[in-house]
Amino acid sequence: MSNSTPKTTLPKYYNIAALAAFIYAGLMLIFSVYKDFLYVDQTWFHGLTANGFSVFSNLIWIGILFVFKVFLNKTLQYKKADSLITISLILLAIAVYSVGVIFFKSLAVYFSAGDVNALTSFGSSSFSSAILLILANVTMVVINIVLGNRIRKIDVVLNDYFKILGFSFIVYAVVSALQMVKFINSDIIGFLPKIVLVAVLGYILKEVSKMNPADLPSEPEPKIAKNFPQNRPEKAEKISVSSKTKEVPVQPEPIPNFDINEQENKETILSYFENLSNDEINRLGVVVAKNYNQDLTADQTKNLILHYITERKLYDHNRFAPK
Repeated sequence: MSNSTPKTTLPKYYNIAALAAFIYAGLMLIFSVYKDFLYVDQTWFHGLTANGFSVFSNLIWIGILFVFKVFLNKTLQYKKADSLITISLILLAIAVYSVGVIFFKSLAVYFSAGDVNALTSFGSSSFSSAILLILANVTMVVINIVLGNRIRKIDVVLNDYFKILGFSFIVYAVVSALQMVKFINSDIIGFLPKIVLVAVLGYILKEVSKMNPADLPSEPEPKIAKNFPQNRPEKAEKISVSSKTKEVPVQPEPIPNFDINEQENKETILSYFENLSNDEINRLGVVVAKNYNQDLTADQTKNLILHYITERKLYDHNRFAPK
């Protein structure tokens, strides 16, 4: 049984992020119309407005994208886009910093009443921020293409909408690249892919937040080692037998009560024994002693050798002759 608590409700901030996405899409549409029909280039007020909206827009997009990252990881259990979204968040933060520097420096120029130091600071900051912004935007194009390709393959829920979302990321990246090289000059065309992207993302968050959490993928249960009940007792039994063998000492074999005087061939046996060489007596002593786990006296060893000779009739030289 898993110890994890089943999901009963989805986070409320999915609904908040969905609402923010719809509002953000509407604001981008309004701003794109403003840029195409009302914006006057190289004027302080319109430049400040464009930069201010850029900072504000990226901050909102960071928030929505972060919620989407949590949504993919925690709710859909989809991890393949996690690192790409993390990189996107970092690049967006760089863009916010770059445009933010220009925005605040332009405010300083306005309130300085033409101060030379303020103008110099604005010029150097604008140049370095622009370089940083270009690098971040170029990298973002590549990341969005790869991210879109992965998102379009999500088939857990709302398959068609995830395909639209994935292709929206790819189209948004391509259009952004074309805008950077001045191939597309219309801001409405430039903003349109992102407007669709944000709106579809908001719709997905809204629809999933209405679903029954039980219908969504659950976190995989941790792998538990399989039990093998039939084999374990057998193993335990083997261990216990082994341990019993170690614990119980081997009882030495009792020394036979042998009396040479009771043997009919007493003289022959003793004669055979007395005529043995010392080496042969020592060999027979080792042979008879190996069955007894104890120290034997000289008399016990001799008696065992006599017993051994008697049992095997070693004294009888004709014992192997044909009968």
